[in-house]
Amino acid sequence: MYSRTLLAPFIGLVQIVETIRGRALTIDGRNWEIQYSPPGFPDSREVTPDGKTKLKYALIATLEHGEVKTRGIYRHLDPVVADTVIEGLHELVAAAQLPFPACDCYQYWLLDGEDETPLALVHSCTSEAEMAHCRPEPVWIPMPAVQLKVPDPGAEQSGYVPSVNYRLEKLVEERAGLKPRAAWFERSPQSDQADQADDGFPPYLINEHWETESQRQLWELYIKRLSPRLLMLQGLPRPVRRELEVAARRHVMDVARFHAVYPEVVDEQIIAAARVEARMRRSS
Repeated sequence: MYSRTLLAPFIGLVQIVETIRGRALTIDGRNWEIQYSPPGFPDSREVTPDGKTKLKYALIATLEHGEVKTRGIYRHLDPVVADTVIEGLHELVAAAQLPFPACDCYQYWLLDGEDETPLALVHSCTSEAEMAHCRPEPVWIPMPAVQLKVPDPGAEQSGYVPSVNYRLEKLVEERAGLKPRAAWFERSPQSDQADQADDGFPPYLINEHWETESQRQLWELYIKRLSPRLLMLQGLPRPVRRELEVAARRHVMDVARFHAVYPEVVDEQIIAAARVEARMRRSS
């Protein structure tokens, strides 16, 4: 049982329960996908760049608020086997204590074009072998505006104004320079970083220091909207976590969706109030 960061773009942490040939995955701790890799199936394995093989999985069921819903199953898969996999993973999920420890301690950071300090997190890996054969582009990508609409009170009402997401992407791109560089870093488990207020790595996954106030405001608009997802991160300094909790209070539906996988809550009142408001909205 482990979790890892979903990146390019960052959308949160996925929680994973893994058995020999099955796995269950969730991003919110409530709705799970159950996947299976049938033995003997010709496409059940793929070769990685280092010559090793890894399993390929098929979606066979979902767990939605505790209810099992079966999905399309490969025609050669024995229904009894499928039921066994589903039942076994269902039991593990039901007994699991969320969130699971994050295992992707190898991080690939886009560097500032001027001083080569970490600018934005681009990718992560769980092992040295995976890192050695991973070649991500040195490019930071935001969540698309269609998936994460960021309110921009400063935008003009007339004429077309690009989304905050796109404008921040361009800012990061410019700051990385004409020849962007990125580097791998091995970091301590995130649970050990909570007391490190400044270890040189941006706790928000994008550097918060900008030259102009307008640039800073653009970064802040995006981070505040992303805050319910950033709260999934493990090892955040407590002042940063509380700041994100305050920002997330304005996005109650996202807090209600993701709170089950928050590793810590600094101000219980803020999160509780957001959840209550979300329930009221759903019932109205």
